[in-house]
Amino acid sequence: MTPQLELDHLIFVTPDVDATVADLEARLGVTFEAGGRLPAWGTRNRILPLGDRSYLEVMGPDESANAPEGGRILDLDRRTEPSMAWWAVRPFLMELTCGDFQAAGFQHGDVIQGRRELPDGDTLVWEMTDPHLRVEDGMVPLVIDWDGAAHPGDGPAAATLRELRLEHPDHARLSGPFVDIGLPEVHPAEAPAIVATLEGPGGTLTLR
Repeated sequence: MTPQLELDHLIFVTPDVDATVADLEARLGVTFEAGGRLPAWGTRNRILPLGDRSYLEVMGPDESANAPEGGRILDLDRRTEPSMAWWAVRPFLMELTCGDFQAAGFQHGDVIQGRRELPDGDTLVWEMTDPHLRVEDGMVPLVIDWDGAAHPGDGPAAATLRELRLEHPDHARLSGPFVDIGLPEVHPAEAPAIVATLEGPGGTLTLR
């Protein structure tokens, strides 16, 4: 059995980054860090470190930028409520891990370069699988390699991830291959869901 892949981050999408961050801060008793702008996707984000080089990313439309041709990723132009949309893992080696996913029947597409413009004027660069290809309702994670770049989850944890649970009506088909390539098992449910339970100084909160 392949060793468990490490969680890199969770992606919580929203039509309004500021309002959603304010709500999460009040309910968890935390303070989010500044994120930045992602011009290629017409989005911006804020970051909540969760320890072990992992974090919660709240992503929404960048109101100061036009949507790119074809629309923003993760259907952000049509979303009306905040929700857990996706998650990302770190590879053992990018080529090896992507090969394992492909052998299991999960096609990530090409590896691309991601870029985020930081508030201080610097640019953060990384490699990742194609964020336009959300496979199996988001159950199959993005694979992201920071390749020595400053990791957004570095530093003290502001909150703790108590549980990450994957749910899907077709769980029996997904669970075997998932465990084989180092992902968590998938639990039965009437609808697909990524469920994250977070604990902060102000309490516990489950996002889905």
